[in-house]
Amino acid sequence: MPKLNMKEVAQRLDQSNISLSIADGTQDDFPLVYVNPAFCTVTGYDTDQMIGRNCRFLQSDLENDAPRAVIRDALKNGTAAQAVFQNRRLDGTTFNNLLIIEPLQDREGNLAYVVGAQFLVNAETRAAAAEAHGNQIVREIDKLLDLNERLRATSRQALARSMAAAVRLWMET
Repeated sequence: MPKLNMKEVAQRLDQSNISLSIADGTQDDFPLVYVNPAFCTVTGYDTDQMIGRNCRFLQSDLENDAPRAVIRDALKNGTAAQAVFQNRRLDGTTFNNLLIIEPLQDREGNLAYVVGAQFLVNAETRAAAAEAHGNQIVREIDKLLDLNERLRATSRQALARSMAAAVRLWMET
């Protein structure tokens, strides 16, 4: 499975004002492998405090059974989903968070990563603003998909070079 180059991911997504995260879809508990600065700003946590943990820690002791079920089913089926969670920041304050997830699959169709976008939801949230954010998320996910495809192409090139080298060795002996 091609691995995301996190340095390149950061170069592309760190500047986004949308709170973004990437979880490892190959591990049981979907630990975070990337969060951008906007995610840190929303939650109050530093990157080092979040990498390797499931986002569920933000829910603390808050009631989120219904949205958890939505996300759990989507992850099980490898489909996109959205749900509103009540989360807790590092300083203890709570906030409502619209989580939108998009699965990224490898060539074999296995879940590789889960991209998450988080939006603060409050009384001032309007449909038009939500749609604009949704369109921006699509653009950010397109960047990741492009990066993923370039990684696949690089893997195919490396495999082809390796096979050519093996054939050359075989021909020389």
